[in-house]
Parts: sequence; structure tokens; C-alpha cells
Amino acid sequence: MFPDDVQQYAHAARAIAELLDQSKHLVLTTHVRPDGDAIGSLLGLGNALAVRGKRPLLLVPSPVPSFLRFLPGVQGIEVYDPSSQHNRALGAADAIVCLDFNTLARLDQMESPVRGSTALRILIDHHLDPETGFAAALHDANATSTAELVSALVLLEYPEALTPDVAAPLYTGILTDSGNFRFPRVSARTHRIVATLIEHGADPVSIYDAIFNTNTPARIRLLGEVLRTLDIACQGRCAVLSLTQEQAACHGARLDDTEGFVQYTLTIEGVCVGVFLSQMPGRDAVKVSLRSKGNVDVQRVAEQLGGGGHLNAAGAIIERVTLGDAKQQVLGLIDALLSQQQQNC
Repeated sequence: MFPDDVQQYAHAARAIAELLDQSKHLVLTTHVRPDGDAIGSLLGLGNALAVRGKRPLLLVPSPVPSFLRFLPGVQGIEVYDPSSQHNRALGAADAIVCLDFNTLARLDQMESPVRGSTALRILIDHHLDPETGFAAALHDANATSTAELVSALVLLEYPEALTPDVAAPLYTGILTDSGNFRFPRVSARTHRIVATLIEHGADPVSIYDAIFNTNTPARIRLLGEVLRTLDIACQGRCAVLSLTQEQAACHGARLDDTEGFVQYTLTIEGVCVGVFLSQMPGRDAVKVSLRSKGNVDVQRVAEQLGGGGHLNAAGAIIERVTLGDAKQQVLGLIDALLSQQQQNC
């Protein structure tokens, strides 16, 4: 179990495990518009606790993307409904585990009932500058993913619970948040953890196939439409793709059909920042997805737009703005960033 690789987390893992073991009513949650790391971490920990006889409520502020619905246990995830018993469950919880976000504001409409609950709050996350108020935390901004940290927790405290139903979601979380193991924070430890997950039942072939090789015809047609919008800016160092509500509706596409489109921007020679701008269905808002190479810190851009993320992957939502105005605003921030950092890529 290579204890040296995860030993730095032993104290935090023990504190979290003690709280989890003492809690009868547990709620596990993650951020709005969850991605692979969010759902992978949620299911990895939830399934591990189920092996130990716990019955945590897995509660999320918005639906699970369709490309993640193959994961074991996903049918047990509930989408928050303020008119249901969810507020009562949050109020009665002994502990609420917050996975893959650094501020309760990322819970969207769930923020208020979570803040108002008397439950102990536990944080497991890899984003910078987490807010305070957690009874225990396993936090490391240098980890590839929250799933990597949940893997460490399971290895340290619940090794007997590392079943295939635990290993597969955790592998998915690491795979997706590490950019298929190509982002800078991927380390030898990451691969050793992944190897252990594979040894305990995660199937790399079937997981990759479920995530990346199950495109709908609508998604592929939409990708072609989006690629035609390609614009190169900032002296050839930034590539921008965009999508209007009308384009999405024309192809019968869902919001999660655009997952991963931004990655195509970084395949262009000379480009070190990629942007994907998409009008949000039924809202006067634009979603901004940012990716970068090297040390170009797109999180700084996202934060100026009211969002957040990581060095090489970040995002935000700009309210009450046209697609054109959003593009102009984002490119202005990126041009300033590249000028300050003097990055060559």
C-alpha cells in the first residue's frame, strides 16, 4: 500500500475517519455542475463508507452529467430539492462532507441550508485558499484531484473497503481532473495510486471508453459547429471557441455535450491558453472554460471573472452579458496575463 506516498495525510485522514465513524447521519456533497472529479470523489467515498456499514446521503446541487452515469452507485445520488426532505436531512446531519470545492458558495442553492446546519463540516479538496469553519480537512492544492486525496484517505483508513465499486469512481476522478494524466501536477505518486486502484478493480479500458467513446451524433455535429468558430488571438498564443444557445438547440445538444471541447484549443501549435465560451440555456449568461499550458495561470483570469479553478484549468460564469462582450472581456484579461508573465509556449 506504499504508506510513504500518502503518509503526509495520515493525521488529517485520522481526524476525518474519527468524525465519520462517530456520525450516524452523514451527507456527502460536491459542487454545482459536477465534473468527473466531483462525482468520482463522491461515489468513491460514499461506496467505501457503505462497505463499512454507513448509509450516507449523496446529495448534489445539480444533476450528474450523462457521461458519468455508468459509475457504480450513481443511481443513489440525489439532486437537491428545497421542497423535499433534503433541508430536513441537512439540518439533522451529524456531519457534512464537502468534496472538491473550497467555498460553500459553490453549492449554489444548497449553500444556505448547509451553512445553517449544526452538522460538523469536513473538507476534502485540492483547490487553493479554502474557506475556514471546517471541523477537519484533507486539503492539498498540489494534488491532481480530490479523488487522489480520497484515495489516500481510503488507503490509510479503510483499505479493506477498496472494492471495484470504490476504485472505479476514484480512477475516473483522477483520470478526468489530471487531463488524462498530462497536467503538471501528475506525479509518480499519482501513478502509484492509480496502479493500486487498477489492482483493486478499476478497468482503465472500460472507463476510458465510457467517458470518451460514447459520443452522441448531436455532440459530434455540435463539435464541428464549434470548431468552425475558432479564433486565434493574443499574437497567436490564445485560441477561442464559442457556442450560442441557438447553435446548441439546432443540434439538440445538452449542456454536458460540450464537455471537453475546450481541450481542442491546446492542440494548436503556439497556443498556450484555450478558451471555450458558451451561452447558458435559458439564462442571460456565458460560461467560460479556460485551459493553459506550462505556468500560465488561468485561475487568475477566472477569479477576476468571479470563478476559480486551478493553474491550468479554470472557469467562471459571467452574468448579464452577450457572447461578444464576454469574449472581449476574457481576451483582455488573458492578453494582460500573458504580457505580465512573458510566457513562451
